[in-house]
Amino acid sequence: MRSRYLGLLGCTALIAIGLLAATRARAVDFKVHGTLDLVADEYSEAYDFNLLTRGDSPFDAFGLRLFADSQLNPRLQLFTQFVARDAIAPYVDGAYVSFTPSPGRDLHLLAGKVPWAIGTYAPRTYSNKNPLIGTPLMYQYHTTLVWYEIAPSADKLLATAGSGQYGINYFGYAEGLGMPLVDDSYWDTGATLVGSARPIEYALGMGLGTPGWGNTTQDENAGKTVLGRLGLAPMPWVRVGVSGAYGPYIVQSKNPKLPADHTVADYHQKLGMADAELQIGHLEARAEAARNIWETPRLGLLGVSSGYAELKYTLSCGWFVAGRGDAIRFGKISDSAGTVRTWDSNVTRIEGGIGYRFDRQTIAKVVYQQTIIERFGREDRRLPLVAAQLSVGF
Repeated sequence: MRSRYLGLLGCTALIAIGLLAATRARAVDFKVHGTLDLVADEYSEAYDFNLLTRGDSPFDAFGLRLFADSQLNPRLQLFTQFVARDAIAPYVDGAYVSFTPSPGRDLHLLAGKVPWAIGTYAPRTYSNKNPLIGTPLMYQYHTTLVWYEIAPSADKLLATAGSGQYGINYFGYAEGLGMPLVDDSYWDTGATLVGSARPIEYALGMGLGTPGWGNTTQDENAGKTVLGRLGLAPMPWVRVGVSGAYGPYIVQSKNPKLPADHTVADYHQKLGMADAELQIGHLEARAEAARNIWETPRLGLLGVSSGYAELKYTLSCGWFVAGRGDAIRFGKISDSAGTVRTWDSNVTRIEGGIGYRFDRQTIAKVVYQQTIIERFGREDRRLPLVAAQLSVGF
């Protein structure tokens, strides 16, 4: 594992050196920039509930994000993102081209490993844009449903409630993490048309995977996901929109385990979202809500709803305060004894803090986060976390 880590780190370093050299040689064509994140936090089980799909977290002690962008010609651009954190091997977060048919018009075709064309959180996933440190639950929290296995029964699924962040255990041994509603840390391979004709904003795309599991290797089933967003910005300080996604999520290899006359193409992730944003003076207010349904072979429809509200108020001399209230709520199913309960553990999270912007490139934050995990028939788990972050852009 160590040699694999060093090899990937070496490849990343070589790419960075090459791009830096190209930048010096052709400063007009290339731009290399990034962010360095340093985090100090207390030991807490809450860290596990902030893990992303690859096993890293925005609360990791060290994080480096490197961007390498290139203007290939007036109509064609290349965008890449590389991430390195101590907890895992370096990885490619995004890699896509953007084609602009008319340079004077806000219309672009993106193709490659592209951002999700739904919701509005993606621009704030970066430490210098996020007023806090954590990620909203709908974009990060792993449920106990997976794409690579079929839950055999309600009893087996209910027995795993609350374990999606650790590893699913349907058959007596731990497997991988479950699916979030939208995995902001794992972009999909596909193509997206994005643009605006004020006051209208729009995005329409097709991907190999689904928002709960971005497919970036070999295509894992024959279906494709259609997704997009339609927004309205009637004034510069107001923005609202709706998003949606629809596509099959189970891997093709599970066809033999399905009921007769069914294939994995018959079972979809169906997601609807709404967003709103208000910016007035020193105040920024944002909110998103989502309703998601996974169609399953043996358990019917598994529903889940999530939403958050986020506020940021900028004070004088570079200081700001921010807070986010966040929740994810699961639909109910019956076990073999007839007991009705949610198919996963409901989660509530609050995070608040204060920050200081030294300049356009450097920002410091101190936050308090508490994650509350509901447990059927038992006392709720309350997991506090205090952390400080320094984000330095370069």
